Parts: sequence; structure tokens; C-alpha cells
Amino acid sequence: MTSVTAPAFSQAGAVADAKWAEAFGDSALLELIAQARKNSPDLAIARARQREAVALLASANAGDQPAVAVGAGLESSRISLETGRVPLGVGIPRRTDVGAAGVKASWELDIWGREAAKSKAAEADLRAAKFTTQQADLALSAEVARIWFAVRGAREQLAHLEAEFATRRREMEIIEKTVVAGLLDSDPLSSARLAAAQAKVDEGLGRRRLAAAENALRALIGSTPGFPLPEAKGSVAMPAFGAGVPSELLLRRPDLAVAAERIDAALAREGAAIADFYPSVTLNGQAGWQADPASRVGRGSSRFWTLTPSLDLPLFDAGRREANLEVARARIDGSGAEWTKAVLSAFREVEDALADLRELAMQEELTARVLTAVRVRLTNAEARRQAGLANENEILVARRDEATAARTLSLVVWERRQVAVRLAAATGGGWSAE
Repeated sequence: MTSVTAPAFSQAGAVADAKWAEAFGDSALLELIAQARKNSPDLAIARARQREAVALLASANAGDQPAVAVGAGLESSRISLETGRVPLGVGIPRRTDVGAAGVKASWELDIWGREAAKSKAAEADLRAAKFTTQQADLALSAEVARIWFAVRGAREQLAHLEAEFATRRREMEIIEKTVVAGLLDSDPLSSARLAAAQAKVDEGLGRRRLAAAENALRALIGSTPGFPLPEAKGSVAMPAFGAGVPSELLLRRPDLAVAAERIDAALAREGAAIADFYPSVTLNGQAGWQADPASRVGRGSSRFWTLTPSLDLPLFDAGRREANLEVARARIDGSGAEWTKAVLSAFREVEDALADLRELAMQEELTARVLTAVRVRLTNAEARRQAGLANENEILVARRDEATAARTLSLVVWERRQVAVRLAAATGGGWSAE
């Protein structure tokens, strides 16, 4: 297995804890996450596979234990006198009815540790299944949060697009009146109509984006199409999640724990494959009653027992054991490569989120300043309009610019919250193997 190390992330800081979703201060988000955990098919699949792993471990643990069975039987037979094998007149009955009842036991001694290795592999598989369920829960919660913030952002942006279209349409109406009055030629009108049409197209795209986000969220929480989603209002806090130390990341992410457990399982299965090359020792025994006629079963004279130790030494199997051992070793190499890939992917996810957060923080500050400046201009224009120093066109342009600036800020704000969710999930979301 290749060693993977990273000296430090580009930005440290305290990582998100298990209550990372609460840090956004959005009660609707917590309700949606709870609903998703209850109804999600993906989480139900992961839980079912964990139950399967529990049962497989129980089955593997039974592999080195004796097998005991209680049985009873009746064997009736009649000898043919036409075979020439039975002389006549020697007192041998032609028909026999042999009844038997007793206990059978078989126990293969695990001298070379094959069954113990299988149990160890099953234990690692169970831990991997448990961590997979926890990873599915974390991924589901993060995806619900991300899409919920996308829904809230799409709602805001649609409102701003509607405002932009309203101002464009009003500008077009004013220019139409001016052209009809003969004060302007038709060229400005065609441009105004084109701008209004484009604003209407943009509004339609906004509606489509909102519908797609809402439908995706409904699917995540296990709801049917058209299910009403919360009407959350107010701002959402921006948590100051950090990345922590790279070496600690390996202990925080359940998917990395899954990859490590799969290596342990592969190593254990190699041990089981090696044990197949050694002899197997089995103890077989029976005890009970056997009698003819069957009605005598249970008498002291009908008791019997047998004990048959056996030793099997494998000599030739056309390369089956060698092939199984090569399969086990190939899976060790594959599991090691998957672990390395998972670690590198984890480091990349954290760094990508950190880079996005740095840029989005600057963009949010810049766009907020732009929106403030535009609103000051709108306020001044409205004051001049009341003083008779500005016309409606100046007001409309300022309102259109306000809607555009507010929509841009909304895009940045909600994308930044989505990236914060990504960082929380990339650093493990407060998960611990304990």
C-alpha cells in the first residue's frame, strides 16, 4: 500500500463537529434532514447491507464449531432368491426392517486457522458495512443541505429575475409611448423589446432551475412530486468551518475507514487461502440405537457408536488453491490502491472547498458593496424624482441594476453556504469510529 502524506492544508482551523447542520441556524434544514434519514432508499440499502454483514459474521463464526444433528430412519429391504447369491435353507431372512435413531456429529479442527481467518475477514466486512452506513448518512445529510440552499437561492434569484423583467417591460412601454408620439424613431423600441424578451427568457430559466432543485430535494427526502417544501425566510449563518490537520482527516472520514477495513478483510482472506494448502483433520461420530425389527430400537442391546477421525491431504486440484491465493493477493493490492485513491480524493475535496470558500468570501464582500452602492443610487434617484429633477427612466434603470446586483449577491451567498456544507462533509462531519 502506497504511503500518502500531506504536510498541511492551505487553511487549517477547527473542523465541523457532529452538529454542523445546526451551525447554519436554519430549522427547516434540520427537519428536511430528519425526513431524509427516515425515508431515503439509499440509507435503507446501506442499513440492509449492514444487517447482511452481521448475519455473514455469525455464519463465519460457526465455521469452526462442531455440527450436530439428530436423526431417525427406517430401512426396509427384501432379498431376491433369484440372484444365486443367497443359499437356501440357511436361516437368512428374505426381508429386513432396520430402524435407527441417534446423534451424528462432525467437527473439522481448525488447526491452521482457516476458519479463524474467515471470521476475521467477516468482522472487517461488518465494520466496513457499519462505516458505509455512516458514510451514507453523512452524504445524505450534506446533499440535503446543499440542495436546500440551492432551492432557497433559486427562490431569491427568481424574485430578482421577475423584478428585472418588470423594469424591462416598463422601459419598453415608455419607449413605445414615446415612439407613438413621434418623439423617437423605432430603433430604441426594437432594442427595448429585445431586452424585455431576454429578461422574460431569463425569468423562465430561473423557474426551471427552481423546479429542478425542488424536485431533486423531494427525491432525497423520499417525497412525491408536488410535496410542499418549507417556506424558510431570513438569512442563514455562515459557519467558520476549517480543515484541521491532514493526518487527522484519515480518522475523521467514514469512507476512509471503509477502505482500511477492506484491506484488513483482504489480508484475512489471504490467510484462509494459504490454510487451504494444509491437511484438514475431521472428527466424525455417531451414537444411538439400531435394531431389526425397528420395534427393538431403544433397548440396551441395540445401542451403537462410531468414531471416525479422518485426515485429508490435498494433492491435486488442477490449480484451484493457487488460483484462490492469487485472487486473495490481487484483492489486497486492489484494496490498497482503493485506499490510496480515497485518501487522495479526500485531500482534493478539502482543498477544493477551501479554495472555493476563499474566492466566494471575497466575491460576497465585493457584490455586497456593489449592491449597497446601487441602492444608494436608487435612493438618490427617487429623491431627485420627488424634487422634479429626474424622470421615471432613471428610476427604472436604478431598480433594474438593483435587481441584477441583488441576484448576483444571492448567487454568491448561497453558493458559499453550499461550499461550507461540502467542507463539513469533506472533513468528516464530526464522525468518529468510536
